[in-house]
Amino acid sequence: MNEKSVTQNTTYLTLSYIGQKILAFIYFVVVARMIGVEDLGKYTFALGFTTMFAVFVDLGLSQALIRESAKYRDKISKYVSSIITVKFITAAMVYLIVIALVNIMDYPAVTKQLVYLSGLIMAIDSFTLTFWGVFRGSRNLKYESISVVINQVIILAVGFTVLYLKLPLYFLMFPFLLGSLFSLCFSLVSIKRVLKIKFTIKWDKQVLKFLFGVSIPFALIAIFSRIYGYIDTVMLSKIVGDAAVGLYNVAMKIPFALQFIPAALAAAIFPAFSYQFVHDQAQLKHTFDRVMKFLVIIVLPISFGIAFLSRQIILAFYGQEYIASAMPLMILMAGLFFVFVNFPLGSLLNGCNKHITNTKLVGTTMVLNIILNIFLIPKYSFVGAASAFLISHSFLFLMSMIVAAKIIPYKKRNLLKYFVKSFIAAAVMAVVIYALRDMIHFVPLIFISAIIYFIILFLLRGITWADAKYFKETLLKSKVKS
Repeated sequence: MNEKSVTQNTTYLTLSYIGQKILAFIYFVVVARMIGVEDLGKYTFALGFTTMFAVFVDLGLSQALIRESAKYRDKISKYVSSIITVKFITAAMVYLIVIALVNIMDYPAVTKQLVYLSGLIMAIDSFTLTFWGVFRGSRNLKYESISVVINQVIILAVGFTVLYLKLPLYFLMFPFLLGSLFSLCFSLVSIKRVLKIKFTIKWDKQVLKFLFGVSIPFALIAIFSRIYGYIDTVMLSKIVGDAAVGLYNVAMKIPFALQFIPAALAAAIFPAFSYQFVHDQAQLKHTFDRVMKFLVIIVLPISFGIAFLSRQIILAFYGQEYIASAMPLMILMAGLFFVFVNFPLGSLLNGCNKHITNTKLVGTTMVLNIILNIFLIPKYSFVGAASAFLISHSFLFLMSMIVAAKIIPYKKRNLLKYFVKSFIAAAVMAVVIYALRDMIHFVPLIFISAIIYFIILFLLRGITWADAKYFKETLLKSKVKS
């Protein structure tokens, strides 16, 4: 079989996500400044509302496709044909449900228009997800990475045109619609020309029975994750109002943008975990330890730094109108640590035959998140929603670590040591930020604090030259059999 570098794939997707997230963040800042808090609330609600329902179109089939196409290359055409056929049905049904719900909930006409267009984007993206799923199963993320960046460039170009012409609010969905259409066409052409996969519209009962048997846990995980990831926006919209949604999503945009780091890594290590679980348990433990250490070292300075600079960042990017977003941003950055480390934990559980257990954990987390939001949002508004985010993700982390211990005998003391040393270095860095944040602009202060963090970490031997060499050579060059 061919060999693929886990990190080569991670690098492709990480670089594309960096470009995409930078462009997306710039675009969001411009949109927020130009349309104001109230309209931003309507706009982000529409995107969040339809994103929450997107999982009902896919039903976990794309994740099942990734896993099974990696095992059975000769069956990919049958899998894709059946999945595409099902999605024509689920996309139409879910779109009609979304339209019905937004009307039943009696939202204003402009919000409904935004949701109608966002629903079309939801349906298109689901088909694209299937095509890229085949590439992920083949451990080829290069073409998806190219598509991610071009998609965002289209959004930026068309979006700025809409803003410049001062068109009605619902026109801000057209940049996403055009970007999604490009991604669909590009993925469709790529799967045929690069991977030489041919497929047709075909309802194959046996194939679908098998795929749904595999996909149900993945579907439930996706449904639970989406609900507890976006229900806060919906609840804020109905309980508090559009302004609260706008302020909350401004705060949420920063930690959301940073998720490309663990997301790209998780996309690459998921098939690697699956392979190593069967063929090389020692390498599985080694990979898990290294990935967790890497993410802890990266996320803690980011969390501390942005939390302590939250006010300056909000003012610089969004202006005084959004200053109330600083407090939820601080809370969300505390939760970012758990978001980062939950990515590889989820990949470990899903790739090592604990996907049903992972489904139960994510489902329990969803219920906890909804309950917390019910109690916290009416009293604390978007600050309550941010607090629910922090508590929910920390709960998922603790439960996932318990289950992970049953898969591989990772050394708890080592992980705790990584965390404590990184935490101390980040705390020292935070003290410097606190002392200098009113005297130095936050941009150079970020670079200064990053240097301080890594110096302290090296002094504490939280990271050694051997680790640095590993991340440079092993992660960049080592091969994992597919």
